[in-house]
Amino acid sequence: MPDQTALITGATSGLGAGFARHLAAEGYDLVLVARNHERLAETAAELADRHGITATPLAADLSTDEGCSAVEERLRDESHPVDLLINNAGFSLNTPFVRSTLEGERRLLRVNVEAVMRLTLAALPGMVHRGRGDVINVSSVAGFFAAMPGSTYPATKAWVTNFSQSIALSVRRKGVRVMALCPGYVRTEFHSRAGIDMSRIP
Repeated sequence: MPDQTALITGATSGLGAGFARHLAAEGYDLVLVARNHERLAETAAELADRHGITATPLAADLSTDEGCSAVEERLRDESHPVDLLINNAGFSLNTPFVRSTLEGERRLLRVNVEAVMRLTLAALPGMVHRGRGDVINVSSVAGFFAAMPGSTYPATKAWVTNFSQSIALSVRRKGVRVMALCPGYVRTEFHSRAGIDMSRIP
């Protein structure tokens, strides 16, 4: 396999960590993005040592302009192009909208929607210019039930799925692929962080 680089957000736990392990085993160099620098550094060092690849930690909070800008800058660096972008970072409020807060909802939109849009937009021009590249936006089966009562998380994932499908159509003739990954329940830290009771789910 030729040298390739993947950038993964939310890379230290759950699906993001799974992607990182799998891609490192395939020989990809990695740029790992998450908020916790110490955990990032440990993950990067472990993967680099185990698989003989380059793993670069990039600490960034994607709910902030500063965090998104740092990752955008790396994605636009044509001297070290990113061949695969995995927009995996995301979270749920587990709060009905009528009991939510404006700041909570804004943060949800910044991470689940705006960051996905910004990072995809930062990556695609270079990929189109090179005539190759892939973007995987981690959505959710919850996005297919966005009209159900509950938190606004499903609505954000409905956006991710539709956005990905639309952008895929616009770049596929340029040799670039964009897809939405829509997992169901997966045993990760996602639910515990959101305070979601998973005791009845096998």
